[in-house]
Amino acid sequence: MPPIVSLVGKPDSGKTTLLEKLIPALTRQGYRVGTIKHHVHRFEMDKPGKDTWRHKQAGARVVALASPTGLGVIRDVDDDPDVRVLTARSFSDVDLVITEGYKRLDFPKIEVHRRALHAEPLPNRDATWAAMVSDAPAPQGDKLPWFAIDDVAGLASFLIDTFIRPADHPIATLVVDGEPIALNSFVETFLRQSVVGMISALKGCRTPREITVTIRNDPDAT
Repeated sequence: MPPIVSLVGKPDSGKTTLLEKLIPALTRQGYRVGTIKHHVHRFEMDKPGKDTWRHKQAGARVVALASPTGLGVIRDVDDDPDVRVLTARSFSDVDLVITEGYKRLDFPKIEVHRRALHAEPLPNRDATWAAMVSDAPAPQGDKLPWFAIDDVAGLASFLIDTFIRPADHPIATLVVDGEPIALNSFVETFLRQSVVGMISALKGCRTPREITVTIRNDPDAT
């Protein structure tokens, strides 16, 4: 599962604007970026009148729009989706997931603060804060990395060095019945080396980059 970093900040602090600049700064260096926007209100992505909107209004629980260049899926949910489950299911082919929001969850956070709009950053900063992006100078003695609002290149380098490169070595992830299972270092290494060792011995699989193994224990599963 790729690393997850959350952009947080007070309303209108510039999170989306920063993200629009940060994504190309990372992709230009060859990294694949996924994003998740957390929305606390009623969800409606489709445009009224479109075919998929009409499908949804008719009562479909899941609607997909498929084309040769993209896939969009709108699905009803009963609760706010777990970000780790969502990432494991849909973002396995990216190097970094950046969320906009989720300041109450325990992911590493980068706060965006504009002194021109808000005199103070968010209160109750804790150990999950990884960096600040602000138009204000860093307070004396603050050990948290601070980046100027326009220092997108510096922030991109920080993300690469802190989150992407440490995850570059092969990682084994385990998903059981749709739920990601946390692995300690010993189990992750044992599982990865065992599977890679066996797969690499097969003809045509000597240098696998990504391996997916699906085991069905239900004899009635189709």
